[in-house]
Amino acid sequence: MTHPTPLGRLTRRALFGPALALAAMLGAGPFATAADFPTRPIRIIVPYAPGGASETMARLVAERLSQSLKQPVLIDNRPGGGTVIGASIAAQAPADGYTLFVNASSFVINSHLITKLPYDPWKDFVPLTLAASNPHVLVTSNALATKTLAEFLGVARAKGSTLSYASFGNGSSGHLAFELLKKTYGFDMVHVPYKSTPQAMTDVMGGQVQAMLTDTPAAVPQAKAGKMMVLAIAADKRSASLPDVPTFQEVTGTRFLSRSWFGFLVRSGTPPDVQKILYAEIVKALQAPDLKARLNDLGMESIASTPEEFASFMRVESERFADAIRFSGTKAD
Repeated sequence: MTHPTPLGRLTRRALFGPALALAAMLGAGPFATAADFPTRPIRIIVPYAPGGASETMARLVAERLSQSLKQPVLIDNRPGGGTVIGASIAAQAPADGYTLFVNASSFVINSHLITKLPYDPWKDFVPLTLAASNPHVLVTSNALATKTLAEFLGVARAKGSTLSYASFGNGSSGHLAFELLKKTYGFDMVHVPYKSTPQAMTDVMGGQVQAMLTDTPAAVPQAKAGKMMVLAIAADKRSASLPDVPTFQEVTGTRFLSRSWFGFLVRSGTPPDVQKILYAEIVKALQAPDLKARLNDLGMESIASTPEEFASFMRVESERFADAIRFSGTKAD
């Protein structure tokens, strides 16, 4: 049985429905205003603290862009507000292509949680490409002493709300997915939101909170160092980076899927020819065999979608998360 989840398996056929027209983005006119682009450094705003999966991916891409565009490409971490702070800064930047924004599920979730966003996610930004995704894994504190998913579910059902789980933000994909995990497997735990994945994982490792659904790349080094338990992966198959970790379906017979995803946006109004240059260079970086292998080693899948596919994907994800929010009763901080 497949239970509802805010993030399903990312495949072109399943998730990239009919493409949304982006005529301005894909106009056939020759490069004109962008003949000399870029002539100065480019920044990539990452709306999370350093150390998360989105920043890891962005830094790998930034290194390639610096080489291909012959200009420094700098990462600008702007955490806080469930990505609202970073998105607000990106929305106020000049529409000249010198500021890129890395978005994630929170970007589409916030429009359902916050009534007065300081920007319009659908009008103030133009999608370039869905860059990468990774499945979530269930991690637990060593202090909980549950070595398997079956043991964890038994303890969670017995102890209920005396236990707590962390997330990388209120209304984040990790938060909403854990709420669906509770519904799917019939247990209760108290939600403790953090401002970033590293902060949340630090408290899981320290035993202040007992569990978390987190990004695979964040869990791999900690699991290999024995600092936490990784009990299951929310995907249809095991990860090459964590080959001994079973899927939820393997253990329970019930399919459970959950992912984080990351993409690149620019300000609306950015010249179409500049958008074309940025799109082409980002996709070239993401499709490079060694970069794809590096992401795969970290538990991430390189996607490199078209702008139309990414626009359609975000609309689908927005609808899915709206359903999860209604179920969980999640409110904005």
